[in-house]
Amino acid sequence: MTSIGIDFGSTYTMVSVYKDNKPETVMASSILDRYPSVVVYHTKLKKYFCGESASAKIGVENTVVFRGFKMLLCQQVSDAELRKRGYDEVNTPEYITKLFLEYVVKNTLKNLGENSIDNLIIGVPLCWFQKLDTIEARRSLLHICKNLEIVLDGVKVQIKNIKMISEPENASAYTAWNYEQDLKKPLDGQILVIDYGGGTLDTALVEVQHINGGLRIKPQMRSGAGENHSGKLGNAGIAFQEAVARLAITEALGAEAEHNDKEFNKFLQDFEKILITDSDDIEETMKDYQFDHEGLKEELLAEIPYDGKPVMINYYHLWKSYQEEIQPVLQQVLDDTVDGLDVNKISISMVGGFCGFCLVKFQIHQYFKIAPLNDHRLEGMIRAARDREKAIAHGASLISSGVITVCDVANFSIGAYATYNDENSTISRHYAIQCGQEIKYNQVYIARDKEGNPFPVVRGYLEKILLDTDGTGRHPVGLVPKRKFADQLRALESKTRNLAIVVGFSLDENERITVHVYNYDMLNRKMDGKPFGSLRLDTMRNMFGGLLLET
Repeated sequence: MTSIGIDFGSTYTMVSVYKDNKPETVMASSILDRYPSVVVYHTKLKKYFCGESASAKIGVENTVVFRGFKMLLCQQVSDAELRKRGYDEVNTPEYITKLFLEYVVKNTLKNLGENSIDNLIIGVPLCWFQKLDTIEARRSLLHICKNLEIVLDGVKVQIKNIKMISEPENASAYTAWNYEQDLKKPLDGQILVIDYGGGTLDTALVEVQHINGGLRIKPQMRSGAGENHSGKLGNAGIAFQEAVARLAITEALGAEAEHNDKEFNKFLQDFEKILITDSDDIEETMKDYQFDHEGLKEELLAEIPYDGKPVMINYYHLWKSYQEEIQPVLQQVLDDTVDGLDVNKISISMVGGFCGFCLVKFQIHQYFKIAPLNDHRLEGMIRAARDREKAIAHGASLISSGVITVCDVANFSIGAYATYNDENSTISRHYAIQCGQEIKYNQVYIARDKEGNPFPVVRGYLEKILLDTDGTGRHPVGLVPKRKFADQLRALESKTRNLAIVVGFSLDENERITVHVYNYDMLNRKMDGKPFGSLRLDTMRNMFGGLLLET
């Protein structure tokens, strides 16, 4: 058995294993170290193709191309939008994801000569831990991974443990390990990881700790952007590439391209190759025209055919699409992340494929006033483009093998309406668990006052229980339970013997929330030692209705 780490990316997927005291990429083939995150269905052959073989069939007749399916697991797009991208009742984002991961895991085990997995760590977007609109995507992916159907040598592959860790936390593990290997000295302090990939932008401020001779990563502040919006996949590389393609095609032909049109997919594939092969020239040209954006219109980047007609992409298309799709998102996330921090004392690590794009680098360097040469905040950080792209997979392998541990912290604040014990019985909000708090899974947490007494909930308010979820903890959002769940809460409440109860919360390792309800004696300020009822929130979406913003 073995332990592996997977960077399940929106554009590319990479697999890593810890071997010979270092993380190594598990090759996708004899020449490729990654899998294009693409699945193609050939409608005449009735056959699916994954990875590189799928990429080779983009633009072929009688094919449907599925890209960015990871970003569609949270169902943030309409059914009409899904249909535009080729999905239907059979070929759902969940089904396509399952086919792709089965292909990746099976190929990985073949290349390793293994037939089972001890520990599987998968890097997923940070917003899947923090945003109500996307948190269900993590549960969906976990369900998919637990139900992979892989057979090797006639035996079904067993995966013993599966855990999802945010992409920037995986990257921070590899960054810390790389620092100590490169500089031959311990890293003590904080690292700000900026992870920009094909689908999401994630940032994490982590503290590197040395405990019992091992490395431990403790997340302190996390932020990010990755929600789909207006028919666009995320806020990163894919959204940028599609924006450039749409702009160039519309200007050249006067008509917009369809998302799953085979010509558009082939156009995107050709454009992506140009961005990779010509990256140095693109960066030099952008430097030359950084104060003359109109002049960029005269600089031709490429001519790519679309529907049999030539489409010119110039450098202005890149700059304009970046300003509209990327610049404000990156600016806001950086503002949220560094608010109140002394950025001159923090190491800065830029990882992910899109972090290597010149306009992203320019913006980050300008934001942090990074010196062109020998900035102390970059000492020992990952420099090579290939290593930046492998950081998430390598970090996941370090964690899966136990070389580095990641401290478990709450990704959102959890609380309930409660009363102050005063003559007015004032209704207020109290947190049992604070965002960023170090926690133990399956342990019950209860909101308490300064003297350690629990805050009681007055009978009649249990159905108005409040879950505040926000990545920063600064903008709480209240949730109103749907009728079915509220009825279940009231059924528990009817069993109480007193005027008040105490509500506790626990999390399992996949962050499913359980609500625990205790009897509370208001007169003697005592509660029963055991809950008289508990309810597990398997899905927030099913248990809660519309959002209620708290002032």
